Amino acid sequence: MRSSAGYPLSPCNARGKCMADYELICSKMSQLRRKGNKAMALCPAHDDKSHSLSILYREADDRVLLHCFAQDCSAESILKAVGLAWRDIYPQDGSPYTPKLSKHTREQVKSAEWLLELVPVWSREGVAFTDKDRADIYEAQRIVNGARGIK
Repeated sequence: MRSSAGYPLSPCNARGKCMADYELICSKMSQLRRKGNKAMALCPAHDDKSHSLSILYREADDRVLLHCFAQDCSAESILKAVGLAWRDIYPQDGSPYTPKLSKHTREQVKSAEWLLELVPVWSREGVAFTDKDRADIYEAQRIVNGARGIK
């Protein structure tokens, strides 16, 4: 059996999950460079000139990972640009898919959320923000937005 891109579909792993999700995503990408369970493509979420999108299927935990090295586009925006959504990929029972964040990323998000909770308090108290403070606040907002899939 072959995917719509013409690649042979890999056999299911021990838990019965196939690489079909990976194959589906790969079939939607332009200028795909593929080697087994890894691929690089033009990122469809922005005007990409080089192969900055990494697509990886990890059999160990049945995950398809997407990462844009050029503009750090969210997986949701990448999928949306090719007419897909997480519900098209995961899970098979129809329940909503929530990407799992690494421990390091969860800690970054939590720290950023704490900082953003303090900003209104400091503003009410009349704290004058330095340029570094403002840069830290903008970075915290970027981290939180990224975790929520907001660009």
